[in-house]
Amino acid sequence: METDRRQGQRHHPMGQCLEDTMQNRLQARRSEWIETFRSRARLDLLPQWSCMDAPERGSALADPWAQIHRPDWAKRGLLSWPRGGIWKRLRLQLPCPEAWCHSACGQERLVLSWWADQVRLWVDGVLVHEGDLFDTRCRWPLPPSWRQGQALDLVLELRSPCHDDGALITSDVVREPLTAADDPEQLLLPEALDLALPSLDALPEAWLVLDPDSSQAIEAVGDFLASRPAAAGEVHWVGHAHLDLAWLWPVADTWQAAERTFRSALDLMERFPPLRFAHSTPALYAWMERFRPALWSRLQSASDAGRWEPINGPWVESDCVLVSTASLWQQFSIGQAFSRRAFPQWRHELAWLPDSFGFAAGLPAVAVAEGVRWFCTHKLAWNAGVPFPHRLFRWRSRGGAELKALMLPPIGTSAEPAAIEAEQRAFRLATGMAKALWTPGVGDHGGGPTAEMLEQMGLWEDHPQVTPRRPSTVRAYLDALEPSVATLPVWRDELYLDLHRACATSRPDQKRHNRSLERLLREADLTTALLRLGDPAGVPEVADWTTLLFHQFHDILPGTSIPEVFDQAEPLWRRSRRSASALRNRQLTQLLGNRQVDQWAWIGLQPLARWSPVLRLPRGEWASQGQGLAVQTANQGGTWVQLPEQHGVASLPLERRPSSEQRTAVSAPAVRGAVTLSTTADGGLVLTNKHLSVELGAAGVVQLWDGAGRPQLQAPIALSRFRDHGEFWDAWDLPADYRDHPLPVQWDAASLDVVETGPLVARVLMRARVGESCVRLDCQLRADSPWLELTCSVAWRQTHELLRLEVPLAQTAIRWAADTSGGVITRPARACTPGEQMRWEVPVISWCATEVASPGGGLALLLDGPQGVDATPDRLGVSLVRGATWPDPGADRGWHRQRLALMPASQGWCRGGIPQAAIAFREPGWWGPAGLAEAQQWLPPLPDGLVPVAVETPRDADRSFNPSKGLRLRVLNPGGRRQQWGPPGWVISRLAEAVNWQTAADPKGTADRGCACAAQGIVFSPGELVEVVLTPLEGDVDQSS
Repeated sequence: METDRRQGQRHHPMGQCLEDTMQNRLQARRSEWIETFRSRARLDLLPQWSCMDAPERGSALADPWAQIHRPDWAKRGLLSWPRGGIWKRLRLQLPCPEAWCHSACGQERLVLSWWADQVRLWVDGVLVHEGDLFDTRCRWPLPPSWRQGQALDLVLELRSPCHDDGALITSDVVREPLTAADDPEQLLLPEALDLALPSLDALPEAWLVLDPDSSQAIEAVGDFLASRPAAAGEVHWVGHAHLDLAWLWPVADTWQAAERTFRSALDLMERFPPLRFAHSTPALYAWMERFRPALWSRLQSASDAGRWEPINGPWVESDCVLVSTASLWQQFSIGQAFSRRAFPQWRHELAWLPDSFGFAAGLPAVAVAEGVRWFCTHKLAWNAGVPFPHRLFRWRSRGGAELKALMLPPIGTSAEPAAIEAEQRAFRLATGMAKALWTPGVGDHGGGPTAEMLEQMGLWEDHPQVTPRRPSTVRAYLDALEPSVATLPVWRDELYLDLHRACATSRPDQKRHNRSLERLLREADLTTALLRLGDPAGVPEVADWTTLLFHQFHDILPGTSIPEVFDQAEPLWRRSRRSASALRNRQLTQLLGNRQVDQWAWIGLQPLARWSPVLRLPRGEWASQGQGLAVQTANQGGTWVQLPEQHGVASLPLERRPSSEQRTAVSAPAVRGAVTLSTTADGGLVLTNKHLSVELGAAGVVQLWDGAGRPQLQAPIALSRFRDHGEFWDAWDLPADYRDHPLPVQWDAASLDVVETGPLVARVLMRARVGESCVRLDCQLRADSPWLELTCSVAWRQTHELLRLEVPLAQTAIRWAADTSGGVITRPARACTPGEQMRWEVPVISWCATEVASPGGGLALLLDGPQGVDATPDRLGVSLVRGATWPDPGADRGWHRQRLALMPASQGWCRGGIPQAAIAFREPGWWGPAGLAEAQQWLPPLPDGLVPVAVETPRDADRSFNPSKGLRLRVLNPGGRRQQWGPPGWVISRLAEAVNWQTAADPKGTADRGCACAAQGIVFSPGELVEVVLTPLEGDVDQSS
């Protein structure tokens, strides 16, 4: 009946108006009563602060600036001022209220919270507290003299962030008992009532006739709360300190912050026995072990006692959408190996990544392969448009690997009981589970829990109005969730962050450093493995991945740190490249022979199904094993040379003869898939080989045809320029409406410059002007190449602009696919659901491709990425460069060179071998002086439907070399079909997908862990990421091709 009455009033205008008026008046009375009741133990100081430079204006809260510029903050009652590092200096004379002066128990605290990048609190001229953007709270205990009548002179200095306005959020004096058990004045009662309010339908109306300052009100509230059932559930709490390795501070500051944080946590453990502390990042632990041995010893003792919990997983809290599968695997492999060695008393089945900017769909496959079972993050709570639907779920990759996933509470949290209770309610509502996790501690720049937090945790520990709390560990909490795992929902996609879409584009120099160093490291690992095939007992040199993995941290590789971070990273990138290159070259010399005059060699350093190399070598005539090679004089010096087709990891000897020397016993073969150049009636150019044709004109790349003559472009490829301004997270974000703000691009119609004319290479240059920036587009088609290579070089001088290359599609796309860390993502070309529509910019590693309706086909874009791309039914686009100004004012400015390619895929991206083509485009092999006598095939080729990830020497769980013969190959089946591989002359063994930590901790006998021999080959399921061991049959090592 009550429902029917309210329903009638809701639909009747007068009834609705009368009901609203009565309810509003009653609600106002209740709110006033509650506020007065709170004032028994809380004094609001926010209206009392005045500006030191204009005290005559009265309350700083009344400053009209906030009403004009930040009405949203003014409505919330915040004291705010402009951004840009502006200081706000406030003053307040604080006497003790008369009613509080006669109290003989408890204590008072000054409680502040702010949004400012530097804060200083002075009391009677003495600095008593400092804070910043991350340490955003203060609970400073007032001296006993204040209660005795001695007023305090408070000065608060706050500096606004450079990127946002500043705010003083709260400012109160609160009264608290020293312990919850000794509270004769019921000082906790007002806050206990606040904790109960969310579960109350309404405040009892009988209270409204009581004076909220009276003892009757205290008795009524106390009796009411005592009659309520005890709070259900349980909160596991563990101290935590999120520490970014770099962001608004350089890396050198991080080491100091880590040392301070670790010392503080260990010291607090001595004062507060219940405290358990959890921290991530093996890279930090490795630094402590090396440079702070005494502190490391204390940490180890706390870990042995179960009070210091390593929550690691990868080597650093890395970016998880911009790194390749090989790098992501190394993150987990090296991180897990360190954790098992340094902390053998713990199970290492946890990946702690609370702050990374989204997570690739293939991450479960990589993590599971290294023994991880649980994945924890908080970042998806930042989704700006479409909330992520789960707090607890199972995350499954396309190949079937599965992680249990937990969405964490916020990082950098306090010990406020209201916040803890709100998290417990929210988690129970989202999951149906009454057990929640809380991780108090100052975060981002380290810090961890403070004594004030722990005192507040202790004050409310056994209070009947709070959910029972338990000092715990992350692992103990996850163990408590295990019984419910089978009923959890399953997520079969990437974890897309609906924010920070520009991270694939900002600071392209960091992406270039990342991909070049990673390539060198993988090649060094491959040469190490090949050397050990011939000498299994040898101990070769080992490539050091840690510099690369460190700089894949989620605020370095995305380009979202201050300029000092990148300035200091530059020499490290260069030194690591030199080291990896030297190691690879030394080992290639051992494989291919010492350098000899006019003796060269080429080697393909990936086991691809097909290589068709066209190289630029020193000027002269070239031959291989007595067979002359097709050559073309290169315009920029040297000679273009076409090599015979190769397969797998194969090497080919090359012999140079000066051009003036007469050929003897050498005949030059016909060019394979020769390039021809012709002109059109309107002055354009057409480049053709057997795989494709392309027309170039005054508008750029006008048309592209596949080998069957089917057009691929609806219109010329466009360089598009847009305004990119107004986002809060400048280096991180793209505005959703950037396409509504186009800017002009001026092509130089007279700049069509033919540089090479074939038959091995045809190359044409075009130029354009983009504002104050100059752009050069280099179009190159090589003999027998299935792709058209485009190199975009730009001297970028723009700020808050976005430059993109956009490909209008002649054939309407119905789906599109792209590679990602650990696998492949596929999407409908026309976004329909909100979840699809929010993914209008996606990070891609090395390729993306469209799929068209029957009979199939599409167009692929090969990238030297990672880069941000988008796809619609009629367009493929890639973001090239932008110009953010915060936190790096000069980000992206300077010279950039980005390579990409267009490749028709008439059979579709999988059957057409697009993933392997992307590898060949990015990594054309190695060539240089060498004494190789004959062609050799070192490793067999994979089928074109499989993707090589990495080749390594077999290692034990601690990453020491295992003396077994063979090598380890990581392989991805990216497509939707099963693939079988059984190379002749090799025994192939599949490794188990997971590592039992207890077995892994003991290296003995782990070489053959999980192996299943399959001499006739093995089958790779769709989407599966697999480790296999290849062992050559006797006499088949280094066989001639």
